[in-house]
Amino acid sequence: MARYLDEASAAADGILLTHEPERNRFVLTRDGARIGEAHYTLLGEEAIDFDHTVVDPSLRGTGLAGVLAQRALTDPITTGRRIEASCWFIAGYLQRHPELAGGAADAAADPEG
Repeated sequence: MARYLDEASAAADGILLTHEPERNRFVLTRDGARIGEAHYTLLGEEAIDFDHTVVDPSLRGTGLAGVLAQRALTDPITTGRRIEASCWFIAGYLQRHPELAGGAADAAADPEG
């Protein structure tokens, strides 16, 4: 079973990750079929709650949920918003990657600057 460390490695295997803002979700697809998603709810202009993340059971353990979380937490939709995580997976991902807790603006910031 393949192991995906980033969006590029998933794309090399034909797995695409897209943001569907009209549905408040980030979606993984392969051959046009949805194989995973991270859903969010905007809480006004101040916050965003990642409330559900799922990957097809046959692909669990491949790292795709982490790829999905990384993209969702660093997308411009998070800029200027407090990140909340009622989804246990996103909450755990943030514990392992506290640098992402501030969203896209913090993730892009130069730690030296």
